[in-house]
Amino acid sequence: MKKILLPLLPLIFLITTIATAQDISEDVKRIAQQEYPTDTLFELWLEYQKDEETLARFYNSLSERHIIEPNAKNSDEVIVTYFAKGSEDTEYFMQSGGPDFYGLRFRKIGDSSYYYCTQSIPNDAWFSYGINEFKRKKLSGETDTYRTSMEHVHDGAIIGPEAPLSPYVKEGTGFSKGELLEKRLFSKFMGEERRLVVYLPSGYTKALKNNLVIQLDGQNYLGDENNVEIWKGWTPMPTILDNLIARNEIETTVSVFVLNQGNRSKDMLSDEFADFLALEVITWARENFYITDSAKVVISGPSRAGYTAARTALKHPDLIDGVLSQSGSYYYTLNENENWPIYPEFEGKLLTDYRLAQEHSVRFYLDVGLYDLGLGRVGMNRQFRDILMLKGYDVHYNQYKGGHSHLNWRHTLSDGLIYLLAK
Repeated sequence: MKKILLPLLPLIFLITTIATAQDISEDVKRIAQQEYPTDTLFELWLEYQKDEETLARFYNSLSERHIIEPNAKNSDEVIVTYFAKGSEDTEYFMQSGGPDFYGLRFRKIGDSSYYYCTQSIPNDAWFSYGINEFKRKKLSGETDTYRTSMEHVHDGAIIGPEAPLSPYVKEGTGFSKGELLEKRLFSKFMGEERRLVVYLPSGYTKALKNNLVIQLDGQNYLGDENNVEIWKGWTPMPTILDNLIARNEIETTVSVFVLNQGNRSKDMLSDEFADFLALEVITWARENFYITDSAKVVISGPSRAGYTAARTALKHPDLIDGVLSQSGSYYYTLNENENWPIYPEFEGKLLTDYRLAQEHSVRFYLDVGLYDLGLGRVGMNRQFRDILMLKGYDVHYNQYKGGHSHLNWRHTLSDGLIYLLAK
């Protein structure tokens, strides 16, 4: 291997240092094509040799800090190229997000201040990503001392050409929309007044069979499609409910959005919060809205709130018919010294609780992104699915090529609602 690579080093060095030469040898072009793996990158490098402003014009023309191109070698994939602009203090950039668990390190284009990295992704992948800049600045008055730092410089979203995006996230036309009511409920279990938002479907009357969805992390599920930065943490659940009900995908449904307040991290794992949801929120909703005894009651949540939804159903199975869990965090042991979940040393407590408990008539929809925390999240969700199925529960498991983000959750939520509330 060394005999092959060593003779190439002078040519690789020449690629990164050549500036304005008009005539570039075929040998240099050949090595450049190996260094810059897409036609776009190679052409950018080639034009940069003739005109140093080429990269600046290209970079400033980008609407996003990435481009997506076909993969000539694999029709099932596309190639994403990420771009960043550095300074004299830049040591390197790192991309995080998608199928490369440890992230991707950027490389310079020639000797410019512009950097790139490439990533092959499946056509049906969609995920959020971030870019961090690592700097190394020399201290004044010192000859060999530097200060290093890291700055988060960009967030974005990748959507593959065949990503299974939901048709229900955009506001529909030709039908009436539901309404939102702001409410407050004093909780004896939490010892405080809790903020709630209630969604009432269009045509809401006592004559209809209205099901009930308790949505945790409620403030993040009250967004709309005008939240233009698609990588941010929001899901337009009222719009999704409007569309599903109008298209007769689900029965008319009332939803109570439980807004976060206080110590969310602690609350979501506590028995008090589970009792608050089952014994106070559900009871309050039945007393104040047209929700019949035969109505289906679903509790829904993402991440840690997915754990909460499943925990509440185990504790109060007589009050809950379904659990909708998105990227549920089932690795929690509830020990004081919680182990880092990428490589969980112990089985999550809730998994053990379900394995040892008797089976109940609760139905489950579980989904998780393949690019979400490896064994800690994907593995635990698979294990939870298997435990539930072996115990005899009705379970639907959905694994998609995405990460831990509302970019994904807003497009899988409708799948869970249809599975648990279909007519």
